[in-house]
Formats: sequence, C-alpha cells, structure tokens
Amino acid sequence: MFVQTNYSLWTIYLKSGMGQLIIPSAEKLNFPTNSPIWPKAIKILIQESTKINTINENEICMNLVNIKLCELDNQLKQYQAELNKIRNGFYGYTLQHQHLIERYIEQNMSSLRMEIEHKIELIHYDYHIQALKLQYLRHNPNNYQKQLLKQLCRSKYEQEMTEQELIFLQQQITYFNSPSQSFENSPIAQSTLINSIENLHIRQQLFNQYKAIAENSKVQLSALYIKAAEEQRDKYKKKYHDDVKQMWSDRHATANHEKIPLLMIELINERCKKIGESIQSTYKFKVQCFLSK
Repeated sequence: MFVQTNYSLWTIYLKSGMGQLIIPSAEKLNFPTNSPIWPKAIKILIQESTKINTINENEICMNLVNIKLCELDNQLKQYQAELNKIRNGFYGYTLQHQHLIERYIEQNMSSLRMEIEHKIELIHYDYHIQALKLQYLRHNPNNYQKQLLKQLCRSKYEQEMTEQELIFLQQQITYFNSPSQSFENSPIAQSTLINSIENLHIRQQLFNQYKAIAENSKVQLSALYIKAAEEQRDKYKKKYHDDVKQMWSDRHATANHEKIPLLMIELINERCKKIGESIQSTYKFKVQCFLSK
C-alpha cells in the first residue's frame, strides 16, 4: 500500500514535468495546459548537483523521476510476489482473509494516504501558479508590469496566510477549550507540591486557586493571541486591497498605449486566486492533522 501510494505521487511528478498534468476539458483556461513544469519537490532534490543549468535541468529531473518510478515498480512487483507466495502457502486462505488484511492496511495507512493526496493537490496548485506566471511573461511585460505581478502575488500570499493562520488559531483554541481538554485532564493539573499536602481541605483550596489562575491565564493568553492574529490579518488584508486599488489607479493615469492589458490583469488575478486556494488547502490539511492527533 505504501509503495502504491508513493508511486501515485511520483507519477504526478512525471506528468507535471511532461506537461500532462491537466486533462483537457471544456473549461477555458488562460494558459497552455501542456507546459512542462517540474514541481518544487523535484527541483529541491536535484539542487545538490553543481552542474545543473537551464539546458540540462529537464533531463536531470526526468531521469530522477523515472529511476524512482522504476524502483517503486520493482518493489511493488516484489511485494506482490511475496504476498502471492504467502497466500498460496497458507492453508484455508480465502478472499475474506484478503479483505481483512487489506482493510487493516488501509486503516493503518490512512494518515500516509491523506498526506500524499495533499501533496498531489499542492502539485496541481503549483502547476497552475507557475503556468500562469509563464503565460504572463509571454506577453513581454515591462519592468513595472513584472514588479506588479510580484507585488500583488506577494500581497495575496501574506493576506491569505494571515487569514488562514487566524482561522487555525481559533480552531486550536476551540479544541483546547473542549471538555476533553479540561484543566483536570491536563498534565499541569498534577502538582507535586499540592498533592503532598495532607490536610484535604487546604489541599482542595490550593488546588482550586491553582486551577483558577491557570484557566484565567489561558483565557488571557488566548485573547492576546487572537488579537495579535486579527491585527496581522487586517493589516495584510488592507495592504492587498490597497495594492489592487493602486494597480487600477496607475492604469487609469497611464496613456492608452502604455496601459497594462486587461488580459495581463486577468492572469494576475487568477494567479492570486490559485495562491490563495493553495494556502487554504495547506491549512485544511494542518487542521486535519491537528484534530487527528
């Protein structure tokens, strides 16, 4: 199951690098869907090579992915052969036994499968983001237009990051305020000093005071964290809004032959949208991991 799941990930790497990631559909996109774009994970793996350049990068990436896929394919065949050997040598082995084994493996591999599915989702987002940038550059943007793309995408990234960080923080606080995370169930509830007091009445009084201080501190810290996160969210939300407003203001004040084409603005907006969706996907996965602990 691990090999199969990992194989699916590396297959997506290959499709992205060969420009076969996006299946043609009736949906009209603002960029070619056959552009070969290697995911960040693959580029990071080949960074250790000192002889990489734009000419041989594609070849190095292709070789790396194909070698990995070949290794995984051989492992898969080996495991399948071993499974068949065990199955044939096990007296009374039935289809029901096989289903039980598969169900057990599936249950214990769910977290890995979820992680791989998330990585594949991010590869799709990254492909769109990079393809939109390439399409933008095909319009031969001037220095201002290049900087505009960089600035707006950066602002969108900061705006979405702070928005999702606030939401994630709120979910964490809600979780830690749930009955299962009450003070009595927390490690700090066990005080060696308080437990050493023999007088039950005094011990209970001190415990109640200790609990009140801890819970009050928890409330105050939570409020402080939320306030700081909200301020960051509002700051970068305003910054992104101001940057977009400035773009339209600049366009309005520019002579017609120097105005940035609306098509290029559409590409910027679409790229910002995909950046936002990618960050949302990342935080959705973070929440799933957090709640599954």
